[in-house]
Amino acid sequence: MNFKKKYSKVTVAMAMLHGVIIGIAAVAIVGFIIVGTNGQGKEKAGEEETVATDTPKSGETTPTSGPAISPEEAPLQLFAKQHGVFSTLQSAQEFVALDASLAKAAVLDIGGQFYVWSAVGIQEDEIDVSADEMTFRKPFFADTSSCSTVGAGKLRNALSETELSKIKVLTTVGEGEAEDEKLAEFRKIVVAVTTFTSDLRIVRLQLLGHYTHKNGCVKINF
Repeated sequence: MNFKKKYSKVTVAMAMLHGVIIGIAAVAIVGFIIVGTNGQGKEKAGEEETVATDTPKSGETTPTSGPAISPEEAPLQLFAKQHGVFSTLQSAQEFVALDASLAKAAVLDIGGQFYVWSAVGIQEDEIDVSADEMTFRKPFFADTSSCSTVGAGKLRNALSETELSKIKVLTTVGEGEAEDEKLAEFRKIVVAVTTFTSDLRIVRLQLLGHYTHKNGCVKINF
């Protein structure tokens, strides 16, 4: 006996189409599940990677490490009129001695190099330079935060003043201010410098020159 059942071509075609549709639907469902799972994973990863940071308070700058530094303690940016850099103090002093225009210049020992400067300004345009003199403006930072230990806590004020009269005020004892030996020494130096010159650029230079010597409190960086 022959038990084979005959199917028409239309029936076979419909069966194949039905199978294809079911396959596509299954793939789509799996795809939606995978996409949904990945989306949730990315959201969680994003939440884990978010790190809260504290913004610095107004009037403060945040250093790369350590506590915030107030503007009064941060290094003061200044500009020098530079004539040359020498490897020894003697060669720098000889250079100054050979040029009468450098009578009020100063030699500063910074990092083992000896810089010949003739003026220091708060603003860049305060410093006049020329190719004939072979001079140029040298920007630098003066850190005076350690100067209070030697009685020169007001040095930063003196360096940043734009009027000579206000610098001379620092030479007097304020009302209710205790006079001590270290502070008296600072006032004596300010008096000597302001008597020596009335040019604020030279006043700043001479004060820096005094307080950056071997045992000084000013630290200069470029």
